[in-house]
Amino acid sequence: MRKTQMVTDRELEIMKILWARNKASVREVQEDLNRDAGPVAYSTVQTLLNIMEDKKGLVRHVVEGRTFIYFPKKSSERTIRELTRRFVDRVFDGALDRVMVALLDSKPPSSEDLDRLRAMIDEAQRQSIQNSSDQQEESADES
Repeated sequence: MRKTQMVTDRELEIMKILWARNKASVREVQEDLNRDAGPVAYSTVQTLLNIMEDKKGLVRHVVEGRTFIYFPKKSSERTIRELTRRFVDRVFDGALDRVMVALLDSKPPSSEDLDRLRAMIDEAQRQSIQNSSDQQEESADES
């Protein structure tokens, strides 16, 4: 299985188009990019999609007539989770506390943001405790 590589800003824009559309031709991707992100040549989009398929494993294509139709290989949630994990490991050596400090320093959170973060941390802690308990029970059953 190929590791999800980091993506460029333009590749991420293309992925967002494919996730929104579910599938798109090179021309459709180009039109969306031109509308949302500024001018980009057809050949540039084609080259990026080829790289995203051949080297990064982010998309796949089928041929309909003479048109290549591209699909995202993974859901946005799964891709973002994999890219985030890779980023945290590479930039922060896997240290979640350092990630949180950097995020909180980069954009001051609102009180609503902090409430949501506390709720997510509480839920993650409950799940961690439950998983630990389940593993202990499995170990005891195997003995």
